[in-house]
Amino acid sequence: MKTIRKIALFIIALFFLMIWSGVIRNVTLGGTSMGPLTTPIKSFSEGISNMKRTYEYIVNAPDYYIKTKEEDREGINNLGYNLYGLYSFRNGNEYKIQLKNFKDNTIKYEWIIPEDRLSSRYSVDENDRLYPAMLMDNKDVIVSCNERPGLFRVDASSKEKWFNGDFIYHHAMNTDSLGHIWIPGANHDKGKLVPRKVSLDGMETDYRDDLIVQVDAETGKTLYHKSLTEIFTENKLEYLINKSPYTNDPFHLNDIQPALFSSLYFEEGDLFLSFRSPSLIIQYRPKVNKVIKIFEGPFLFQHDVDIISPNSIAILNNNTIATQIIQKEIEFKPTNQTVDRKINHSNVLIYNFDEDTYTPLYEEPFKEHSIFTDAEGLYRILPNGDLFFEEQGSGILWVLNEKGVVLKTTLESNINGYHYLPNWTTTYLDNELEALNYKL
Repeated sequence: MKTIRKIALFIIALFFLMIWSGVIRNVTLGGTSMGPLTTPIKSFSEGISNMKRTYEYIVNAPDYYIKTKEEDREGINNLGYNLYGLYSFRNGNEYKIQLKNFKDNTIKYEWIIPEDRLSSRYSVDENDRLYPAMLMDNKDVIVSCNERPGLFRVDASSKEKWFNGDFIYHHAMNTDSLGHIWIPGANHDKGKLVPRKVSLDGMETDYRDDLIVQVDAETGKTLYHKSLTEIFTENKLEYLINKSPYTNDPFHLNDIQPALFSSLYFEEGDLFLSFRSPSLIIQYRPKVNKVIKIFEGPFLFQHDVDIISPNSIAILNNNTIATQIIQKEIEFKPTNQTVDRKINHSNVLIYNFDEDTYTPLYEEPFKEHSIFTDAEGLYRILPNGDLFFEEQGSGILWVLNEKGVVLKTTLESNINGYHYLPNWTTTYLDNELEALNYKL
C-alpha cells in the first residue's frame, strides 16, 4: 500500500507540475488566460528566474563581467571638461546603451534593447555583445551585435528605425565624408559564417574571408561590399595573406577608417584598413580598386587606425605576441639562456608620412601603469591633446597626457566586486553633442 501511495502522490505532483509549467509558459509568452492572476504569476516566475540568474552570476559571472582588482577599485578623476562616453552592456534579458559624463559620473541618457528583439532574427548567446554604438541626430543610435547579422538604428525611445542583416558585422564602425557607415562584415547563411577554401600542401581548409561594407546611415541599405581576398589578389598581394599565423582567420579586419579630406598622401574616400592577424595596415582606394600603401611597422596585432592630420595617422599598437600556434614538436637541448619577450604595455603610435617614422604618444604612463590589452581596445586623441584609451582586457578606461593620468575609471556593474566589460566606447564633447541636436 505504501508503494502504491507513493506512486499516486508522484503522479499527482507531476500532474500539478505540468499544469504550473503550462501556466508559466502561457504568461511569459504574453497570454492572459489567468485573468487577474496573470501579473502576480508572471512577477513570481521572473523573481525565481532572476534569483537563479543572480546566483549563477555570483558563482560564475558571464564574460561581460570583469572582476575588479583591488588596485582598480579607487579611480582617478582630474577631468577639467565634460567627456561623454557612449557604451553598451548586457543586463539580464536586455541590453543597455548609456551616455555617461565621465567628469561627474552621471548618466545623461539610456536606450534599452530587449534580447528578444534580436533573438527573433537569430540565436542570441548569453555572452553576445552590442558594439560599437554611434550617436546620431536627435538621440538616435546605430549599433551592431558583434559577430552576428545585426546592424540597426533606434530612436530616442529605443524604437527600431531599420535593421540590416545582410552580413555578420564586427569590430569598429566609422562614417565617411558623406555620412555613410563603413564596418567590417562577413558572409553568412542564417547566421552561420560562410567560409572560403584554401589549398595547403594538397589539403583544403576553410578560412574566414572578411568584407569591407558601406551602409547608408539613414536607410540601413547596403551600398557597397567587397571581399578582402579579392582586394588582395586583384592587387597581387596574396603573399601578405600568407603572413598571417592563423590559417582560418588570415585577415581579422578590425577597423575601416575613411579619409574625410584629401592631402598629399591620401584622397578623400581612401580607406585605411587594419588587420590584426598579419599585423598589417593598408591604404585602399575603392573607386579604382587599388592598394596605395602598405604599413608593416613596429606594431603587433594592432587595432583602431585614425587619420589625425594631413600627414599623419595614429595606430593602437596592442603589442601582443602571437600564441597557440601549432607546430611540429621540436627537440631542444636544455638551456639556461632566458630572454624575456613579454611586453607589458600597449601604446599608441603616430606615423608621420613626411619622415616615414613611428613615434609613441605618452609612452611613460603606459609603461608606469602597465596599460595593456592583448585584443580589441580603442583610443581617441582629443582636440586638447589628451588621449582617451579603452583598455579592453582589464575593462579600464583612461585619459592620459604628458603629465600622466587624467582619468582612470571602470563601468560599475550590478554585481558587487565586478565591473562591466567596456564595449568600444565612443566619446563625445559638448560641441559634438550640440551638433547632433542633443540638448544637455
